[in-house]
Amino acid sequence: MSEAVWFFLRRYWRISIVLVCVLVVAAVLEALSVGALFPLVTEILGVKRVDSGGRLLSVLHAALALMPIRDPVQSAVLFLVLLVTLKAFAMLLRDYLTAAGGAQIVFDTKQELFTRLRHAHYQYFIDHRHEEISYRLTTAPQSLGLALLLISSAVAQGIIVLTICALLVTISWQLTLGLMALGGLLHVVLRHMSKRVSHVVGKQRTEALTRELGVASEYLGGIKEIITAQAASRWSASYRNEGEVLKRLQVKDSLWQALPGVTIEWVFFVIVGTVAVVQQAAGRSGVTAAIPILAVYSYALYRMIRALSLVSAYKLRLASQLADVELLYRALQERFPVPSRVGIRSINFMHAIEFEGVSFRYPTRSDYALSQVNLKIPRGATVAIVGRSGSGKTTLMNLLLCLYGPSEGRLAVDGKDLSQCHPEAWLGLIGYVSQEAFLLNDTIAENIRFGLAGCSDTKVEAAARAAYAHEFILELPRGYATEVGARGMALSGGQRQRIAIARALLRSPGVMIFDEATSALDEASEAMIQKAIDEAAKQHTIIVIAHRVSTVRYADRIFVMDGGRIVEAGTHEELLAHKGHYSLLMASSLA
Repeated sequence: MSEAVWFFLRRYWRISIVLVCVLVVAAVLEALSVGALFPLVTEILGVKRVDSGGRLLSVLHAALALMPIRDPVQSAVLFLVLLVTLKAFAMLLRDYLTAAGGAQIVFDTKQELFTRLRHAHYQYFIDHRHEEISYRLTTAPQSLGLALLLISSAVAQGIIVLTICALLVTISWQLTLGLMALGGLLHVVLRHMSKRVSHVVGKQRTEALTRELGVASEYLGGIKEIITAQAASRWSASYRNEGEVLKRLQVKDSLWQALPGVTIEWVFFVIVGTVAVVQQAAGRSGVTAAIPILAVYSYALYRMIRALSLVSAYKLRLASQLADVELLYRALQERFPVPSRVGIRSINFMHAIEFEGVSFRYPTRSDYALSQVNLKIPRGATVAIVGRSGSGKTTLMNLLLCLYGPSEGRLAVDGKDLSQCHPEAWLGLIGYVSQEAFLLNDTIAENIRFGLAGCSDTKVEAAARAAYAHEFILELPRGYATEVGARGMALSGGQRQRIAIARALLRSPGVMIFDEATSALDEASEAMIQKAIDEAAKQHTIIVIAHRVSTVRYADRIFVMDGGRIVEAGTHEELLAHKGHYSLLMASSLA
Protein backbone atom coordinates (compact mmCIF):
# COMPACT_ATOMS: atom_id res chain seq x y z
CA MET A 1 0.00 0.00 0.00
CA SER A 2 1.34 3.43 -0.93
CA GLU A 3 2.50 6.07 1.54
CA ALA A 4 -0.42 8.27 0.46
CA VAL A 5 -2.96 5.65 1.62
CA TRP A 6 -1.15 5.08 4.92
CA PHE A 7 -1.14 8.85 5.46
CA PHE A 8 -4.94 8.98 5.50
CA LEU A 9 -5.33 5.76 7.50
CA ARG A 10 -2.92 6.98 10.19
CA ARG A 11 -4.83 10.22 10.56
CA TYR A 12 -7.97 8.24 11.46
CA TRP A 13 -6.43 5.31 13.31
CA ARG A 14 -9.31 5.03 15.81
CA ILE A 15 -11.84 4.47 13.04
CA SER A 16 -9.43 2.03 11.39
CA ILE A 17 -8.98 -0.07 14.57
CA VAL A 18 -12.72 -0.31 15.28
CA LEU A 19 -13.39 -1.22 11.67
CA VAL A 20 -10.74 -3.98 11.68
CA CYS A 21 -12.29 -5.49 14.84
CA VAL A 22 -15.71 -5.53 13.21
CA LEU A 23 -14.23 -7.04 10.04
CA VAL A 24 -12.67 -9.87 12.06
CA VAL A 25 -15.96 -10.63 13.83
CA ALA A 26 -17.86 -10.60 10.53
CA ALA A 27 -15.29 -12.88 8.90
CA VAL A 28 -15.40 -15.41 11.78
CA LEU A 29 -19.20 -15.49 11.61
CA GLU A 30 -18.92 -15.98 7.84
CA ALA A 31 -16.74 -19.07 8.34
CA LEU A 32 -18.98 -20.42 11.10
CA SER A 33 -22.11 -19.94 8.98
CA VAL A 34 -20.43 -21.92 6.18
CA GLY A 35 -19.47 -24.64 8.65
CA ALA A 36 -23.03 -24.70 10.04
CA LEU A 37 -24.12 -26.28 6.77
CA PHE A 38 -22.43 -29.49 7.92
CA PRO A 39 -24.81 -30.37 10.78
CA LEU A 40 -27.79 -29.37 8.63
CA VAL A 41 -26.82 -31.61 5.70
CA THR A 42 -25.78 -34.40 8.09
CA GLU A 43 -29.16 -34.43 9.84
CA ILE A 44 -31.11 -34.22 6.59
CA LEU A 45 -29.24 -37.22 5.16
CA GLY A 46 -29.28 -39.08 8.46
CA VAL A 47 -25.53 -39.67 8.47
CA LYS A 48 -24.46 -41.23 11.78
CA ARG A 49 -20.71 -40.66 11.70
CA VAL A 50 -19.87 -36.95 11.98
CA ASP A 51 -16.25 -37.00 13.12
CA SER A 52 -14.64 -37.44 9.72
CA GLY A 53 -14.87 -33.74 8.83
CA GLY A 54 -12.41 -32.48 11.41
CA ARG A 55 -12.73 -31.14 14.93
CA LEU A 56 -14.40 -27.82 14.04
CA LEU A 57 -17.26 -29.44 12.12
CA SER A 58 -17.75 -31.93 14.96
CA VAL A 59 -17.98 -29.04 17.45
CA LEU A 60 -20.52 -27.24 15.29
CA HIS A 61 -22.59 -30.44 15.09
CA ALA A 62 -22.40 -30.88 18.86
CA ALA A 63 -23.64 -27.27 19.29
CA LEU A 64 -27.07 -28.41 18.13
CA ALA A 65 -27.64 -29.78 21.64
CA LEU A 66 -27.71 -26.16 22.89
CA MET A 67 -30.71 -25.31 20.72
CA PRO A 68 -34.12 -25.20 22.46
CA ILE A 69 -35.70 -27.46 19.80
CA ARG A 70 -35.41 -31.24 20.08
CA ASP A 71 -35.90 -32.05 16.39
CA PRO A 72 -32.34 -32.31 14.98
CA VAL A 73 -33.18 -30.88 11.53
CA GLN A 74 -35.06 -27.91 13.01
CA SER A 75 -32.24 -27.37 15.51
CA ALA A 76 -29.72 -27.32 12.63
CA VAL A 77 -31.86 -24.80 10.71
CA LEU A 78 -32.24 -22.58 13.79
CA PHE A 79 -28.49 -22.74 14.46
CA LEU A 80 -27.69 -21.76 10.86
CA VAL A 81 -30.23 -18.91 10.86
CA LEU A 82 -28.81 -17.61 14.14
CA LEU A 83 -25.27 -17.51 12.78
CA VAL A 84 -26.36 -15.92 9.51
CA THR A 85 -28.36 -13.27 11.42
CA LEU A 86 -25.37 -12.38 13.58
CA LYS A 87 -23.22 -12.22 10.45
CA ALA A 88 -25.77 -9.91 8.78
CA PHE A 89 -25.69 -7.49 11.72
CA ALA A 90 -21.88 -7.54 11.73
CA MET A 91 -21.82 -6.82 8.00
CA LEU A 92 -24.30 -3.95 8.39
CA LEU A 93 -22.13 -2.49 11.13
CA ARG A 94 -19.08 -2.95 8.90
CA ASP A 95 -20.77 -1.19 5.99
CA TYR A 96 -21.96 1.65 8.24
CA LEU A 97 -18.50 2.22 9.71
CA THR A 98 -16.96 2.08 6.24
CA ALA A 99 -19.45 4.56 4.78
CA ALA A 100 -19.45 6.93 7.78
CA GLY A 101 -15.68 6.80 8.23
CA GLY A 102 -15.00 7.27 4.53
CA ALA A 103 -17.48 10.15 4.28
CA GLN A 104 -15.89 11.84 7.29
CA ILE A 105 -12.40 11.49 5.85
CA VAL A 106 -13.54 12.89 2.49
CA PHE A 107 -15.35 15.78 4.20
CA ASP A 108 -12.38 16.64 6.41
CA THR A 109 -9.98 16.43 3.46
CA LYS A 110 -12.09 18.76 1.32
CA GLN A 111 -12.46 21.27 4.15
CA GLU A 112 -8.73 21.16 4.89
CA LEU A 113 -7.90 21.71 1.22
CA PHE A 114 -10.24 24.69 1.00
CA THR A 115 -8.90 26.14 4.26
CA ARG A 116 -5.36 25.83 2.92
CA LEU A 117 -6.43 27.69 -0.21
CA ARG A 118 -7.71 30.53 1.97
CA HIS A 119 -4.21 30.95 3.36
CA ALA A 120 -2.37 30.33 0.10
CA HIS A 121 -0.29 33.12 -1.39
CA TYR A 122 -1.71 34.90 -4.42
CA GLN A 123 1.18 33.55 -6.50
CA TYR A 124 -0.09 30.02 -5.84
CA PHE A 125 -3.20 30.73 -7.93
CA ILE A 126 -1.02 32.15 -10.68
CA ASP A 127 1.20 29.05 -10.75
CA HIS A 128 -1.65 26.48 -10.71
CA ARG A 129 -4.36 26.05 -13.31
CA HIS A 130 -7.84 26.68 -11.94
CA GLU A 131 -9.16 23.41 -13.32
CA GLU A 132 -6.40 21.57 -11.46
CA ILE A 133 -7.41 23.24 -8.19
CA SER A 134 -11.09 22.51 -8.91
CA TYR A 135 -10.26 18.86 -9.57
CA ARG A 136 -8.50 18.61 -6.20
CA LEU A 137 -11.51 20.07 -4.42
CA THR A 138 -14.23 18.03 -6.14
CA THR A 139 -13.31 14.92 -8.10
CA ALA A 140 -10.14 13.74 -6.33
CA PRO A 141 -11.76 13.56 -2.85
CA GLN A 142 -14.47 11.29 -4.25
CA SER A 143 -11.73 9.00 -5.54
CA LEU A 144 -10.27 9.02 -2.03
CA GLY A 145 -13.63 7.92 -0.62
CA LEU A 146 -13.86 5.13 -3.19
CA ALA A 147 -10.28 4.07 -2.44
CA LEU A 148 -11.03 3.81 1.29
CA LEU A 149 -14.16 1.78 0.53
CA LEU A 150 -12.14 -0.54 -1.69
CA ILE A 151 -9.48 -0.96 1.02
CA SER A 152 -12.13 -1.83 3.61
CA SER A 153 -13.78 -4.29 1.23
CA ALA A 154 -10.46 -5.87 0.28
CA VAL A 155 -9.44 -6.27 3.93
CA ALA A 156 -12.86 -7.75 4.75
CA GLN A 157 -12.58 -10.30 1.97
CA GLY A 158 -8.96 -11.01 2.94
CA ILE A 159 -9.96 -11.84 6.52
CA ILE A 160 -12.77 -14.04 5.17
CA VAL A 161 -10.17 -15.88 3.10
CA LEU A 162 -8.08 -16.54 6.23
CA THR A 163 -10.98 -17.72 8.38
CA ILE A 164 -12.42 -20.01 5.71
CA CYS A 165 -8.93 -21.28 4.97
CA ALA A 166 -8.69 -22.26 8.64
CA LEU A 167 -11.98 -24.12 8.27
CA LEU A 168 -10.70 -25.93 5.18
CA VAL A 169 -7.50 -26.92 7.00
CA THR A 170 -9.53 -28.61 9.76
CA ILE A 171 -11.35 -30.65 7.10
CA SER A 172 -8.36 -31.67 4.94
CA TRP A 173 -5.03 -29.97 5.48
CA GLN A 174 -3.32 -31.86 2.63
CA LEU A 175 -5.81 -30.76 0.00
CA THR A 176 -5.99 -27.23 1.41
CA LEU A 177 -2.20 -26.89 1.35
CA GLY A 178 -2.16 -27.78 -2.33
CA LEU A 179 -4.91 -25.30 -3.07
CA MET A 180 -3.06 -22.57 -1.19
CA ALA A 181 0.01 -23.16 -3.34
CA LEU A 182 -2.13 -22.81 -6.46
CA GLY A 183 -3.85 -19.74 -5.04
CA GLY A 184 -0.49 -18.15 -4.23
CA LEU A 185 0.64 -18.61 -7.81
CA LEU A 186 -2.59 -17.08 -9.06
CA HIS A 187 -2.14 -14.16 -6.66
CA VAL A 188 1.34 -13.44 -8.05
CA VAL A 189 -0.03 -13.38 -11.58
CA LEU A 190 -2.87 -11.04 -10.65
CA ARG A 191 -0.54 -8.76 -8.70
CA HIS A 192 1.69 -8.49 -11.76
CA MET A 193 -1.36 -7.56 -13.84
CA SER A 194 -2.33 -4.90 -11.31
CA LYS A 195 1.08 -3.26 -11.34
CA ARG A 196 1.25 -3.43 -15.08
CA VAL A 197 -2.04 -1.79 -15.96
CA SER A 198 -4.34 -0.24 -13.36
CA HIS A 199 -2.09 2.35 -11.77
CA VAL A 200 -0.96 3.64 -15.15
CA VAL A 201 -4.56 3.79 -16.38
CA GLY A 202 -5.56 5.67 -13.21
CA LYS A 203 -2.90 8.34 -13.76
CA GLN A 204 -3.89 8.72 -17.39
CA ARG A 205 -7.55 9.05 -16.40
CA THR A 206 -6.74 11.77 -13.83
CA GLU A 207 -4.82 13.75 -16.43
CA ALA A 208 -7.61 13.35 -19.01
CA LEU A 209 -10.30 14.40 -16.50
CA THR A 210 -8.30 17.49 -15.59
CA ARG A 211 -7.93 18.42 -19.25
CA GLU A 212 -11.63 17.81 -19.87
CA LEU A 213 -12.55 20.02 -16.91
CA GLY A 214 -10.21 22.69 -18.26
CA VAL A 215 -11.93 22.65 -21.66
CA ALA A 216 -15.39 22.98 -20.07
CA SER A 217 -14.28 25.77 -17.70
CA GLU A 218 -12.60 27.70 -20.52
CA TYR A 219 -15.68 27.36 -22.72
CA LEU A 220 -18.06 28.60 -20.01
CA GLY A 221 -15.69 31.40 -19.01
CA GLY A 222 -15.53 32.82 -22.55
CA ILE A 223 -19.03 31.89 -23.73
CA LYS A 224 -19.93 35.40 -24.94
CA GLU A 225 -16.79 35.82 -27.05
CA ILE A 226 -17.01 32.22 -28.32
CA ILE A 227 -20.63 32.60 -29.47
CA THR A 228 -19.88 35.96 -31.07
CA ALA A 229 -16.87 34.59 -32.95
CA GLN A 230 -18.73 31.37 -33.86
CA ALA A 231 -15.72 29.45 -32.55
CA ALA A 232 -17.53 26.82 -30.48
CA SER A 233 -16.34 24.04 -32.79
CA ARG A 234 -12.80 24.34 -31.36
CA TRP A 235 -13.96 23.59 -27.82
CA SER A 236 -16.41 20.98 -29.04
CA ALA A 237 -13.59 19.11 -30.79
CA SER A 238 -11.31 19.37 -27.75
CA TYR A 239 -14.04 18.14 -25.40
CA ARG A 240 -14.83 15.25 -27.75
CA ASN A 241 -11.16 14.26 -27.98
CA GLU A 242 -10.76 14.17 -24.19
CA GLY A 243 -14.01 12.21 -23.93
CA GLU A 244 -12.69 9.65 -26.41
CA VAL A 245 -9.53 9.25 -24.33
CA LEU A 246 -11.59 8.73 -21.16
CA LYS A 247 -13.83 6.24 -22.92
CA ARG A 248 -10.89 4.11 -24.06
CA LEU A 249 -9.30 4.23 -20.59
CA GLN A 250 -12.58 3.20 -18.94
CA VAL A 251 -13.01 0.21 -21.28
CA LYS A 252 -9.39 -0.85 -20.77
CA ASP A 253 -9.65 -0.54 -16.99
CA SER A 254 -12.95 -2.46 -16.84
CA LEU A 255 -11.59 -5.28 -19.01
CA TRP A 256 -8.52 -5.81 -16.85
CA GLN A 257 -10.63 -5.67 -13.70
CA ALA A 258 -13.04 -8.34 -15.03
CA LEU A 259 -10.30 -10.74 -16.13
CA PRO A 260 -9.25 -11.98 -12.65
CA GLY A 261 -12.82 -12.87 -11.66
CA VAL A 262 -13.37 -14.85 -14.85
CA THR A 263 -10.05 -16.66 -14.41
CA ILE A 264 -10.67 -17.56 -10.77
CA GLU A 265 -14.20 -18.78 -11.50
CA TRP A 266 -12.82 -21.16 -14.09
CA VAL A 267 -10.23 -22.39 -11.60
CA PHE A 268 -12.96 -22.91 -9.01
CA PHE A 269 -14.98 -25.31 -11.12
CA VAL A 270 -11.88 -27.30 -11.97
CA ILE A 271 -10.99 -27.59 -8.28
CA VAL A 272 -14.55 -28.48 -7.20
CA GLY A 273 -14.55 -31.36 -9.63
CA THR A 274 -11.21 -32.53 -8.24
CA VAL A 275 -12.47 -32.27 -4.65
CA ALA A 276 -15.57 -34.30 -5.51
CA VAL A 277 -13.45 -37.11 -6.93
CA VAL A 278 -11.06 -37.08 -3.96
CA GLN A 279 -13.85 -37.02 -1.38
CA GLN A 280 -15.71 -39.84 -3.10
CA ALA A 281 -12.56 -41.97 -3.17
CA ALA A 282 -11.80 -41.22 0.49
CA GLY A 283 -15.35 -41.86 1.77
CA ARG A 284 -15.12 -44.97 3.92
CA SER A 285 -18.87 -45.08 4.66
CA GLY A 286 -19.95 -44.75 1.07
CA VAL A 287 -20.95 -41.82 -1.04
CA THR A 288 -23.75 -40.67 1.30
CA ALA A 289 -21.42 -40.28 4.26
CA ALA A 290 -19.06 -38.15 2.15
CA ILE A 291 -21.78 -35.76 0.94
CA PRO A 292 -21.92 -33.47 4.05
CA ILE A 293 -18.15 -32.99 4.09
CA LEU A 294 -18.06 -32.57 0.32
CA ALA A 295 -20.87 -30.00 0.45
CA VAL A 296 -19.23 -27.94 3.20
CA TYR A 297 -15.77 -28.14 1.68
CA SER A 298 -17.04 -27.23 -1.80
CA TYR A 299 -19.11 -24.30 -0.56
CA ALA A 300 -16.31 -23.08 1.71
CA LEU A 301 -13.90 -23.36 -1.19
CA TYR A 302 -16.31 -21.43 -3.39
CA ARG A 303 -16.61 -18.66 -0.79
CA MET A 304 -12.85 -18.48 -0.37
CA ILE A 305 -12.18 -18.31 -4.10
CA ARG A 306 -14.93 -15.74 -4.53
CA ALA A 307 -13.36 -13.69 -1.74
CA LEU A 308 -9.95 -14.02 -3.42
CA SER A 309 -11.49 -12.90 -6.68
CA LEU A 310 -12.99 -9.85 -4.98
CA VAL A 311 -9.68 -9.03 -3.29
CA SER A 312 -7.95 -9.07 -6.66
CA ALA A 313 -10.70 -6.99 -8.27
CA TYR A 314 -10.63 -4.47 -5.42
CA LYS A 315 -6.86 -4.19 -5.68
CA LEU A 316 -7.08 -3.48 -9.39
CA ARG A 317 -9.78 -0.85 -8.87
CA LEU A 318 -7.79 0.62 -5.98
CA ALA A 319 -4.73 0.94 -8.19
CA SER A 320 -6.76 3.02 -10.63
CA GLN A 321 -7.76 5.40 -7.80
CA LEU A 322 -4.28 5.79 -6.31
CA ALA A 323 -3.34 8.59 -8.70
CA ASP A 324 -6.02 10.82 -7.15
CA VAL A 325 -5.12 9.73 -3.61
CA GLU A 326 -1.49 10.61 -4.25
CA LEU A 327 -2.58 13.94 -5.77
CA LEU A 328 -4.43 14.79 -2.54
CA TYR A 329 -1.49 13.60 -0.45
CA ARG A 330 0.87 15.92 -2.32
CA ALA A 331 -1.61 18.78 -2.01
CA LEU A 332 -1.79 18.33 1.78
CA GLN A 333 2.00 18.11 1.99
CA GLU A 334 2.54 21.41 0.18
CA ARG A 335 4.26 23.96 2.36
CA PHE A 336 3.04 27.49 1.90
CA PRO A 337 5.34 30.35 2.91
CA VAL A 338 4.56 31.48 6.45
CA PRO A 339 3.10 35.02 6.23
CA SER A 340 5.44 37.59 7.65
CA ARG A 341 2.65 40.10 8.35
CA VAL A 342 1.68 38.79 11.74
CA GLY A 343 2.30 41.88 13.85
CA ILE A 344 0.03 44.91 14.12
CA ARG A 345 -3.66 43.98 13.86
CA SER A 346 -5.11 47.50 13.97
CA ILE A 347 -4.42 50.29 11.48
CA ASN A 348 -5.95 53.75 11.60
CA PHE A 349 -5.47 55.51 8.29
CA MET A 350 -5.29 59.17 9.30
CA HIS A 351 -2.51 60.78 7.23
CA ALA A 352 -1.00 59.13 4.14
CA ILE A 353 -0.04 56.01 2.21
CA GLU A 354 3.57 56.09 1.07
CA PHE A 355 5.66 54.02 -1.35
CA GLU A 356 9.26 54.56 -0.24
CA GLY A 357 11.84 53.36 -2.77
CA VAL A 358 9.70 50.33 -3.63
CA SER A 359 11.02 47.80 -6.13
CA PHE A 360 9.37 44.49 -6.95
CA ARG A 361 10.20 41.39 -8.94
CA TYR A 362 7.75 38.53 -9.52
CA PRO A 363 8.98 35.11 -8.25
CA THR A 364 8.98 33.61 -11.74
CA ARG A 365 10.80 36.51 -13.45
CA SER A 366 14.31 37.92 -13.34
CA ASP A 367 13.50 41.53 -14.29
CA TYR A 368 11.90 44.11 -12.01
CA ALA A 369 8.23 45.00 -12.56
CA LEU A 370 8.65 48.08 -10.32
CA SER A 371 11.83 50.03 -9.76
CA GLN A 372 12.41 52.67 -7.05
CA VAL A 373 8.82 53.86 -6.86
CA ASN A 374 8.21 56.83 -4.56
CA LEU A 375 4.75 58.30 -4.19
CA LYS A 376 2.51 59.66 -1.45
CA ILE A 377 -1.29 59.42 -1.25
CA PRO A 378 -2.73 61.82 1.37
CA ARG A 379 -5.90 60.88 3.22
CA GLY A 380 -9.02 62.30 1.53
CA ALA A 381 -7.26 62.91 -1.77
CA THR A 382 -8.24 61.58 -5.19
CA VAL A 383 -5.13 60.16 -6.81
CA ALA A 384 -4.86 58.69 -10.28
CA ILE A 385 -2.18 56.33 -11.59
CA VAL A 386 -2.01 56.15 -15.37
CA GLY A 387 0.22 54.51 -17.93
CA ARG A 388 0.24 52.22 -20.90
CA SER A 389 -0.40 48.47 -20.53
CA GLY A 390 2.60 46.84 -18.88
CA SER A 391 3.82 50.04 -17.24
CA GLY A 392 3.47 48.62 -13.70
CA LYS A 393 0.04 49.91 -12.61
CA THR A 394 -1.38 46.46 -11.80
CA THR A 395 1.75 45.47 -9.91
CA LEU A 396 1.50 48.65 -7.85
CA MET A 397 -2.07 47.75 -6.90
CA ASN A 398 -1.07 44.17 -6.09
CA LEU A 399 1.34 45.55 -3.51
CA LEU A 400 -1.26 47.93 -2.14
CA LEU A 401 -3.72 45.00 -1.79
CA CYS A 402 -1.09 42.92 0.09
CA LEU A 403 -1.09 40.27 -2.65
CA TYR A 404 2.69 40.64 -2.74
CA GLY A 405 5.27 42.37 -0.59
CA PRO A 406 7.96 44.72 -1.92
CA SER A 407 11.27 43.13 -2.91
CA GLU A 408 13.00 46.35 -1.86
CA GLY A 409 11.89 49.48 -0.05
CA ARG A 410 8.70 49.67 1.99
CA LEU A 411 5.00 50.45 1.75
CA ALA A 412 3.82 52.42 4.79
CA VAL A 413 0.50 53.68 6.15
CA ASP A 414 0.87 56.59 8.58
CA GLY A 415 4.51 55.58 8.93
CA LYS A 416 3.72 51.93 9.77
CA ASP A 417 5.38 49.39 7.49
CA LEU A 418 2.63 47.18 6.03
CA SER A 419 5.02 44.21 6.11
CA GLN A 420 4.79 44.44 9.92
CA CYS A 421 0.99 44.50 9.90
CA HIS A 422 -1.58 41.77 9.57
CA PRO A 423 -3.08 41.88 6.03
CA GLU A 424 -6.66 41.78 7.29
CA ALA A 425 -6.07 44.93 9.33
CA TRP A 426 -5.26 46.87 6.15
CA LEU A 427 -7.63 45.13 3.72
CA GLY A 428 -10.51 45.93 6.07
CA LEU A 429 -9.99 49.60 5.17
CA ILE A 430 -10.03 49.05 1.41
CA GLY A 431 -12.90 48.89 -1.07
CA TYR A 432 -11.73 47.45 -4.39
CA VAL A 433 -13.49 47.65 -7.77
CA SER A 434 -11.79 45.83 -10.64
CA GLN A 435 -12.18 46.00 -14.40
CA GLU A 436 -14.17 42.75 -14.49
CA ALA A 437 -16.70 42.80 -11.66
CA PHE A 438 -17.00 39.36 -10.07
CA LEU A 439 -20.67 38.57 -9.39
CA LEU A 440 -22.21 35.56 -7.70
CA ASN A 441 -24.92 33.48 -9.33
CA ASP A 442 -27.37 34.92 -6.81
CA THR A 443 -29.62 37.90 -6.20
CA ILE A 444 -28.51 41.50 -6.54
CA ALA A 445 -28.90 42.00 -2.78
CA GLU A 446 -26.60 39.07 -2.00
CA ASN A 447 -24.07 40.32 -4.55
CA ILE A 448 -23.94 43.65 -2.74
CA ARG A 449 -23.66 41.96 0.67
CA PHE A 450 -20.98 39.60 -0.67
CA GLY A 451 -20.61 37.66 2.57
CA LEU A 452 -21.87 40.29 5.03
CA ALA A 453 -24.80 38.08 6.02
CA GLY A 454 -25.97 40.30 8.89
CA CYS A 455 -26.20 43.44 6.79
CA SER A 456 -29.72 44.87 6.63
CA ASP A 457 -31.70 45.58 3.45
CA THR A 458 -31.67 49.27 4.39
CA LYS A 459 -27.86 49.41 4.32
CA VAL A 460 -27.79 47.46 1.05
CA GLU A 461 -30.19 49.95 -0.53
CA ALA A 462 -28.18 52.92 0.80
CA ALA A 463 -25.00 51.51 -0.76
CA ALA A 464 -26.82 50.98 -4.05
CA ARG A 465 -28.08 54.58 -4.02
CA ALA A 466 -24.56 55.87 -3.40
CA ALA A 467 -23.34 53.82 -6.37
CA TYR A 468 -26.16 55.12 -8.61
CA ALA A 469 -27.48 51.57 -8.94
CA HIS A 470 -30.79 51.87 -7.07
CA GLU A 471 -32.78 53.18 -10.04
CA PHE A 472 -31.89 50.44 -12.51
CA ILE A 473 -32.32 47.78 -9.79
CA LEU A 474 -35.93 48.88 -9.20
CA GLU A 475 -36.62 48.53 -12.93
CA LEU A 476 -35.67 44.84 -12.85
CA PRO A 477 -38.48 42.22 -12.57
CA ARG A 478 -37.85 41.41 -8.90
CA GLY A 479 -35.79 44.40 -7.83
CA TYR A 480 -33.09 43.50 -5.32
CA ALA A 481 -34.27 39.86 -5.40
CA THR A 482 -33.45 39.52 -9.13
CA GLU A 483 -31.06 36.68 -9.98
CA VAL A 484 -28.11 37.98 -11.99
CA GLY A 485 -27.10 34.65 -13.58
CA ALA A 486 -23.65 33.11 -13.86
CA ARG A 487 -20.98 35.84 -13.68
CA GLY A 488 -23.76 38.46 -13.79
CA MET A 489 -24.57 37.77 -17.43
CA ALA A 490 -28.13 39.08 -16.98
CA LEU A 491 -26.72 42.59 -16.40
CA SER A 492 -24.86 45.04 -18.62
CA GLY A 493 -21.21 45.91 -18.00
CA GLY A 494 -22.08 49.25 -16.46
CA GLN A 495 -24.71 47.69 -14.19
CA ARG A 496 -22.24 45.06 -12.99
CA GLN A 497 -19.70 47.77 -12.18
CA ARG A 498 -22.22 49.78 -10.17
CA ILE A 499 -23.14 46.64 -8.19
CA ALA A 500 -19.42 46.17 -7.48
CA ILE A 501 -19.11 49.80 -6.32
CA ALA A 502 -22.13 49.37 -4.03
CA ARG A 503 -20.51 46.24 -2.62
CA ALA A 504 -17.32 48.15 -1.85
CA LEU A 505 -19.19 51.10 -0.31
CA LEU A 506 -21.21 48.80 1.96
CA ARG A 507 -18.00 47.94 3.82
CA SER A 508 -17.42 51.61 4.72
CA PRO A 509 -13.80 51.61 3.52
CA GLY A 510 -11.29 54.35 4.16
CA VAL A 511 -9.74 53.87 0.72
CA MET A 512 -11.57 53.17 -2.55
CA ILE A 513 -9.53 51.67 -5.40
CA PHE A 514 -10.94 51.72 -8.92
CA ASP A 515 -8.72 49.45 -11.03
CA GLU A 516 -9.53 50.15 -14.70
CA ALA A 517 -13.18 50.23 -13.61
CA THR A 518 -14.39 52.11 -16.70
CA SER A 519 -11.99 50.88 -19.36
CA ALA A 520 -14.44 48.44 -20.97
CA LEU A 521 -17.59 50.61 -20.73
CA ASP A 522 -19.41 52.83 -23.20
CA GLU A 523 -19.61 56.60 -22.64
CA ALA A 524 -23.01 56.52 -20.92
CA SER A 525 -21.98 53.77 -18.51
CA GLU A 526 -18.62 55.47 -17.90
CA ALA A 527 -20.44 58.69 -17.01
CA MET A 528 -22.56 56.89 -14.42
CA ILE A 529 -19.49 55.23 -12.91
CA GLN A 530 -17.71 58.57 -12.84
CA LYS A 531 -20.63 60.10 -10.93
CA ALA A 532 -20.35 57.25 -8.40
CA ILE A 533 -16.61 57.86 -8.07
CA ASP A 534 -17.13 61.60 -7.58
CA GLU A 535 -19.73 60.88 -4.90
CA ALA A 536 -17.41 58.44 -3.13
CA ALA A 537 -14.59 61.01 -3.24
CA LYS A 538 -16.51 63.23 -0.80
CA GLN A 539 -15.98 60.74 2.04
CA HIS A 540 -13.14 58.43 0.94
CA THR A 541 -9.57 58.46 -0.28
CA ILE A 542 -9.80 57.53 -3.97
CA ILE A 543 -7.16 55.74 -6.03
CA VAL A 544 -8.00 55.42 -9.73
CA ILE A 545 -5.95 53.14 -11.98
CA ALA A 546 -6.42 53.80 -15.68
CA HIS A 547 -4.77 53.80 -19.06
CA ARG A 548 -7.43 56.15 -20.46
CA VAL A 549 -6.71 59.63 -19.10
CA SER A 550 -10.27 60.83 -19.79
CA THR A 551 -11.35 59.30 -16.48
CA VAL A 552 -8.68 60.93 -14.29
CA ARG A 553 -8.51 64.58 -15.34
CA TYR A 554 -10.19 65.81 -12.15
CA ALA A 555 -7.86 63.93 -9.78
CA ASP A 556 -6.00 65.97 -7.16
CA ARG A 557 -2.75 64.37 -8.29
CA ILE A 558 -1.86 62.15 -11.23
CA PHE A 559 1.13 59.80 -11.32
CA VAL A 560 2.30 58.62 -14.73
CA MET A 561 4.06 55.24 -14.91
CA ASP A 562 6.31 53.83 -17.60
CA GLY A 563 8.64 50.85 -17.42
CA GLY A 564 7.87 50.22 -13.75
CA ARG A 565 8.79 53.78 -12.67
CA ILE A 566 6.98 57.00 -11.81
CA VAL A 567 8.04 59.26 -14.68
CA GLU A 568 5.68 62.21 -14.13
CA ALA A 569 3.46 63.59 -11.39
CA GLY A 570 1.12 66.59 -11.13
CA THR A 571 -2.37 67.82 -11.89
CA HIS A 572 -4.05 67.39 -15.27
CA GLU A 573 -3.18 70.93 -16.34
CA GLU A 574 0.43 70.71 -15.09
CA LEU A 575 1.08 67.47 -16.93
CA LEU A 576 -0.43 68.76 -20.17
CA ALA A 577 1.77 71.81 -19.97
CA HIS A 578 4.80 69.57 -19.43
CA LYS A 579 4.13 67.91 -22.82
CA GLY A 580 5.58 64.55 -21.77
CA HIS A 581 4.23 61.04 -21.35
CA TYR A 582 0.86 62.26 -20.08
CA SER A 583 0.32 64.41 -23.14
CA LEU A 584 0.98 61.41 -25.38
CA LEU A 585 -1.50 59.31 -23.38
CA MET A 586 -4.06 62.08 -23.64
CA ALA A 587 -3.58 62.34 -27.40
CA SER A 588 -3.95 58.58 -27.89
CA SER A 589 -7.03 58.55 -25.65
CA LEU A 590 -8.73 61.23 -27.74
CA ALA A 591 -7.70 59.71 -31.05
